[in-house]
Amino acid sequence: MSAIMPTIGGIPLKYISLIVLAVQNSCLIIVMALAQGTGRKPFYSSTAVFINEIVKLIVCTFMTVRETINETGRYPQDFLNDVFGGDAWKLSIPAMLYAIQNNLQYVASHALDPSTFQVTYQLKILTTALFSVIMLHRTLPGLKWMSLVMLTAGIALVSVEESNNRNNQRKTNPDTASSALGALLEEHKNDSLYGATVAPSNERPEVFVGLLSVLIACVLSGLAGVYFEKILKNTQGSIWLRNIQLSLFSLPFSLLAVYLKDGAGVTEQGFFAGYDMLVIAAIACQSAGGLIVAVVVKYADNILKGFATSISIVISSIASVALFGSRIGTIFLLGTALVLGATYLYSLPDKPVVKYVDLGSQMDTFHAEEGRMGSPHQGSNDSLSTPTSSSPSVRLDRIRGQA
Repeated sequence: MSAIMPTIGGIPLKYISLIVLAVQNSCLIIVMALAQGTGRKPFYSSTAVFINEIVKLIVCTFMTVRETINETGRYPQDFLNDVFGGDAWKLSIPAMLYAIQNNLQYVASHALDPSTFQVTYQLKILTTALFSVIMLHRTLPGLKWMSLVMLTAGIALVSVEESNNRNNQRKTNPDTASSALGALLEEHKNDSLYGATVAPSNERPEVFVGLLSVLIACVLSGLAGVYFEKILKNTQGSIWLRNIQLSLFSLPFSLLAVYLKDGAGVTEQGFFAGYDMLVIAAIACQSAGGLIVAVVVKYADNILKGFATSISIVISSIASVALFGSRIGTIFLLGTALVLGATYLYSLPDKPVVKYVDLGSQMDTFHAEEGRMGSPHQGSNDSLSTPTSSSPSVRLDRIRGQA
């Protein structure tokens, strides 16, 4: 028996969480673009990932204690046992994968052109579907696979349109950075925060590192997301408790990333170098996204999460028209149409599986059973069977006799 789906105002939590996730991701994209804009002092991305886990840990601990008090009227006495006991170790696997993926995502976004990063990072949609089939034994008909490919292509076209707009702006004004992330990359190359010399004329190794990072991040994103979904749906424990465990296991990996990636700069400039209200808002938005994703994975699935985040990219692109002066062209409209069409196709119910029954075999079994039991009316005029016929037959007199 399937669990009852929670509702808010009569609307299933599954759909509410997907809508909220789409809005949250749209806001995150815009806030990150503003936080990493031209003329701003860069911050260390590894420290942002660490602070993100701290915020989620605090929020989930508060919600777990509050939930326990509301249910039992007292503070949770076995809180530590619940967090560290039982199958808590299972969360160490997605924690490690998420920590690596988050840092690879930052590396790729800084090393690649924003359009290239957005296009290649959408491969996580297909890797997520693939891991869902392998690990959750989920069946995806051909129509759903086609919709996933359409979704990937649609988001790619939307990103290409944005890249074309930035290139046109750069041709008009060569001194203008092609994007907020591109401007941040130029600042990082010349800022003492990094303390490393970057070759000014050869960017090929950096591009290769970016492509490799985003491809690995796509695989890790799909694997970690599906594994986390399997834990949430197949084991006991609330969403808040699972997020506490996930954050606790993620913190050591995130702290190690700070030391390995930005240790020298953090020691010299400070852990919160470059932080301001925009950076804090970006971290808060990303932390909220982590909690929303847990709800989506619990009551929906990772594939639907991919659709929600893809729609959020379209929403943020439309919002960038007013915020950043972007233009909407034919390629963008085509990409948006593919995203919406893919969403519609994926939402269609699967065709019912029709099972064909071999009636001939069924009739043979019926006659064999009839012969074993004997026929009290054999040879009477009420018998409508035709023993001499080669086709399967039914003895109606036997049926009438049992009526």
